[in-house]
Amino acid sequence: MKIFDTAYIRILAVTSLLLLYSQSCKEEYPLPENLQNKNYLVVDGFIDNGNDITRIELSRTSPLDGTAGIIKESGASVWVESDNGHNFSLYETEPGVYIGGPFLLDESSMYRVNITTINGKSYSSRFEEVKKTPPIDNIHWEKEEDGVHIYVNTHDPENKSKYYSWQYEETWEFFSSYYSSFEYVNGGMRLRSNGEELFRCWQSYISRNIMIGSSSRLSEDIIYNAPITYIENNSWKLSSRYSILIKQRVLSKNAYEYLEKMKKSSESLGSIFDPMPTTDRGNVVCNSEPSEMVIGYVYVSTLQQQRIFISRGDVSPWWYNFICQVDTVPNIPNILQQYFGFGGAIPIDGIGMPAITDYTAASSFCMDCRHRGTSVKPVFWP
Repeated sequence: MKIFDTAYIRILAVTSLLLLYSQSCKEEYPLPENLQNKNYLVVDGFIDNGNDITRIELSRTSPLDGTAGIIKESGASVWVESDNGHNFSLYETEPGVYIGGPFLLDESSMYRVNITTINGKSYSSRFEEVKKTPPIDNIHWEKEEDGVHIYVNTHDPENKSKYYSWQYEETWEFFSSYYSSFEYVNGGMRLRSNGEELFRCWQSYISRNIMIGSSSRLSEDIIYNAPITYIENNSWKLSSRYSILIKQRVLSKNAYEYLEKMKKSSESLGSIFDPMPTTDRGNVVCNSEPSEMVIGYVYVSTLQQQRIFISRGDVSPWWYNFICQVDTVPNIPNILQQYFGFGGAIPIDGIGMPAITDYTAASSFCMDCRHRGTSVKPVFWP
């Protein structure tokens, strides 16, 4: 079985890879002239069958001087086409991101994505068959010396899948250091009505790395404990409760091999003795200029997903603490104005109630969890 760990990887354009490569070396590496300052199209995405949106991201490779950042390819026409002539349009929802669906695809047909850029160039991926993804058997986690490791298990009793990819969305609940009972408004103090909004929040992260695994060398189509991610010891992700949603798709053999090469090329950067990044093409071509290099691979599959929750008590002991300095502020108008009037500090509580003589306070970053997340509760949260 070939299972690959979860270093931070994404499908990068060739010139971007070369840029990173050259920056990591103490000696300048002379790049081939034919790879310098090219403006290659990068196509990243998949065509989904039935239960998720189809998402295609378009961008351009950056100049080697690194000044342009990620160049989004906006204004394109993007649509999905079947080999029997049916079309499904995608719509640009943000610069360079095109989505549509869910689409109910005919599993006996083959599909590709077509792209016409704003400058009139036409691109197409090769027709690919619809891969049916088996369900995730379970998500397994273990607390080890360095933290909590999360794995996925799956199998295909028909022995047809063989090549798998995963993505994940993680969300965690966390709290401010203290609950704010008062607020400073219009030059005076009053009891706070929105304390929960400042105290309880959530943060999320969507994986962007390449995670793939294969059972092609096994007699049975089984993936056991494929590593997905880990939570380092005492991280704020498990300061209260954590959730991970793992998304699983089956790949074609060609798609798997392309992603495997891209992953290895990305991981090899950092030494002048490492091989140069791969320049292998994916399955997208420029129809008007077939010799033009295009980066990326578009595949077609159904989606299977599963979510679990882990609580802090499940991994006890877990020593995360967000400690903040607490100050005492006299209940004197000009001092309250100096301390709270500019939003840098937030009151915690009053001292000497009902005749308050002082207030306790801490920095806004410690008191308002919205600096590190959102107070809007996710719909799936219990």
